[in-house]
Amino acid sequence: MKINDSGFFLGNKKYGENSMIVYILSKNNGLIKSFSKFSKRQRVSFTILDEVNFTWQSKQKDSLGYVNLELEASLKKNDSFISSLIKSSASELCVKFLPLWQQNIEIYNDLQRLIKISDQKIELVIFNYVWWEILFLKNTGYGINLDKCSVSGSKEKLYYLSPNSGNSVTYTVGHKYRNKLFKLPHCLKEKEISNNFVDYISALRITTYFFKKSFDYDLNKFVFRTHLINKLKTL
Repeated sequence: MKINDSGFFLGNKKYGENSMIVYILSKNNGLIKSFSKFSKRQRVSFTILDEVNFTWQSKQKDSLGYVNLELEASLKKNDSFISSLIKSSASELCVKFLPLWQQNIEIYNDLQRLIKISDQKIELVIFNYVWWEILFLKNTGYGINLDKCSVSGSKEKLYYLSPNSGNSVTYTVGHKYRNKLFKLPHCLKEKEISNNFVDYISALRITTYFFKKSFDYDLNKFVFRTHLINKLKTL
């Protein structure tokens, strides 16, 4: 069988002398893991979350098959260090947590939006990445309620988040249980960009907790995401 599609290059690892195992988040077919043969020039030209067109071929869909990729060169950007870490972190999450061959157009579109603003000011880029993780959880079936208080129904003055249910509550409702709840950082509570990088670190601690709870995986094993959080601590 043969598939033509477009998507995002998520990375590759060497396999044998001349082959690579390539990961692509495709628009119409979800996460694809496949063999490919790169020339030395191609190995240099592809970077994480480059937009690609590709052809995948195999006798059976449940085998790895082989993929040929072409880079959308006109869309390539020179990223800052933070933007590169963010792209690599998003790639790690997709490769580890998304099932093969299951389309998820919401995650694909969210990733496309994240890439489009990767050359903007650092606060905007980080804000969008935090919300990309929130939406990733939602679109893999593990949503966090940041829209209204789960007790009163109020959409204003949300203050705490339950680690058990993933529901938000107001200060009045949650204060007496405050030692058992997350305090919502500004970027999640108000859905506004913060100039305080500690705010983003707090938000990523919350998503770290829910990733671990939902997927039963230690996120400290994610090299680029860990580097990103450590970098934010220096800003």
